[in-house]
Amino acid sequence: MAKDANAQNNRGGRWLWFALSVLLGLPLLALCGLTLVGPPSLETIGVSVCVMALVVAGMIAPWRDEATYAGGIALLLLSAIVIYRLVEADAGASLRTYTGPAMGDGRMLDRLVPERDVAIGGSNLLVMTGQIREPGLLDALRGGYDRMRSAEGAVPSSVISTFAVGQTPEDHTVHRYSPGGRFDAPEAAVVFLHGYIGNVTLECWQVAQAAGPVGLDTFCPSTEWTGRWADRDGRAIVASTLAHLRSRGVRRVYLIGLSAGAIGASRMAHALDIEGLVLISGASRQANPARVPTLVLQGDRDTMTPPGPARAYARRAARARYVEVEGASHWLILSHHERVTEELRRWLARREGLEEIHE
Repeated sequence: MAKDANAQNNRGGRWLWFALSVLLGLPLLALCGLTLVGPPSLETIGVSVCVMALVVAGMIAPWRDEATYAGGIALLLLSAIVIYRLVEADAGASLRTYTGPAMGDGRMLDRLVPERDVAIGGSNLLVMTGQIREPGLLDALRGGYDRMRSAEGAVPSSVISTFAVGQTPEDHTVHRYSPGGRFDAPEAAVVFLHGYIGNVTLECWQVAQAAGPVGLDTFCPSTEWTGRWADRDGRAIVASTLAHLRSRGVRRVYLIGLSAGAIGASRMAHALDIEGLVLISGASRQANPARVPTLVLQGDRDTMTPPGPARAYARRAARARYVEVEGASHWLILSHHERVTEELRRWLARREGLEEIHE
């Protein structure tokens, strides 16, 4: 009787595996398929192969004993990939991730998924469905992720955890880029506010390429995926980030916002304890301009956040420099990264009183 009970339990487990393969495995395979346009990283190729093996094995498990062995091998390989991501994405020389506001250990979920594959695959879907009309976006993303991978190796990303568990003032991801990997208490720092879709590590890293040579650390906190920094939670996250930096002895803080982050920064900056403000691809017409030195960077072909509000903000600000990049659209931070990095680097260097910039 015990043997019959074990056999029955075994059959029940196989049918459960079959159901999970249909309900969860097939949709996950479809998501993996979106990364093909990348082309995907080796990690994602490995995950896709393992998921495919698990799905196929699950589909035949109720009838074939061999499925159990194939599934076991796929699970072992998948576990190896997960361990690799957990270790490698937390070992960056210059880029690390914490959990704010206390700046404790980063979320494990932030180290699991290669952001490049999610970003390129998701952007391609939005382009195909007409949600984004940005020529050259995919090429700009590929180039940016290639540069970051070459410099940093595997990196963490909060994009998945933002959708899975959220970002709140009491528990949110913070990326930190420290030039030279020193991670001590800096004298001056940049706080970068992300835009729509969440705290994309590539955007944080790209801003840090301008701040690092000036000797500034870059802190990139996360709010919810719509990037509404001017709302209550967004303001609280910015306030806690600034409070943490001041408590660590940081004397000068420059606030940088991108897209929705720039719109939120333009609305908050006048009430914040900062030494400078940078708005990239966005500003609010209704914002009360900050009295601190301000740099506004805008693409002249931006259809998502057109140049009008950014121009108006710069005109009303007493100490603003407005730069409109010819031929650039909304994603000029990537498509025209050399120009954006140069403008931002020189502006920060002037604020820091530097005549020479060390690359």
